Amino acid sequence: MSTDFIFDVSPTPLLPFEIRMFTSRMDIFADGRFPTSFKWRAYHIEIYFGRHPHPERNLGPSSSPVLDYASILAGGRPIETLTSATYSPHHKRFAFFSRGARETSDHSPIVALTDGMEPGQCWALRGHSGQIGIQLTHAIHVSSLVVGHWHTNASSTTSAPKKLVLWGLRPTDTDVCDMGDMGTRAPEFGSGYCGIRLLSGIYDPSMSTLYQNFSVSPNLSDRDHYFDRMVIQVLDNWGHQTFTCIYRIQIYGNVQ
Repeated sequence: MSTDFIFDVSPTPLLPFEIRMFTSRMDIFADGRFPTSFKWRAYHIEIYFGRHPHPERNLGPSSSPVLDYASILAGGRPIETLTSATYSPHHKRFAFFSRGARETSDHSPIVALTDGMEPGQCWALRGHSGQIGIQLTHAIHVSSLVVGHWHTNASSTTSAPKKLVLWGLRPTDTDVCDMGDMGTRAPEFGSGYCGIRLLSGIYDPSMSTLYQNFSVSPNLSDRDHYFDRMVIQVLDNWGHQTFTCIYRIQIYGNVQ
């Protein structure tokens, strides 16, 4: 799948901004709070407001289309056996993730791979650490990981992921495997697979941008490694002991 149209709109930041695209067979509405991508017939269309979450890529006439290969629209899906348990309140159906109540019992890991980032629209993994496994439809040479989190108050900040590691999975018979540094616990890779650590970083909720970009380690970016199974490991959050909110995970790269 390729991206056939990209709209990169930069409205005045002090003004609310909305866009509607419609024909006799399509009616799409989006606003300036989050990027939107959707499929219409044979086309994959992306709309970004403000700075594109993949800043190092030049969207000129000769550049390759940008596609989030982890998204549900692109065919990505969570790997249940490699994904941590979902937090579910025992005594209430509602949990407070921001200033309002949001139903969370049905917020599966799919939410983290789906467009939209309203307050409370996240996958809450149980505890302060965990992982999510992602199956891609294509093996890609990974260039970056983008993590999004909605943070407007102290409660939403403490539940944000902090230390992150992106792993690419390869069969155990490969001659290149990385089980992590001393003192860093490797995540679950599944039977018959090992992990190559592609990048690590810290998501900082004090920054003004909700989406933060992490690039693959320079010593790996030039190697000929392609992956169709990924694990994002959350080593810690910013202080919330009950759950960690994962609003949005995006993985960018080039198809083999």
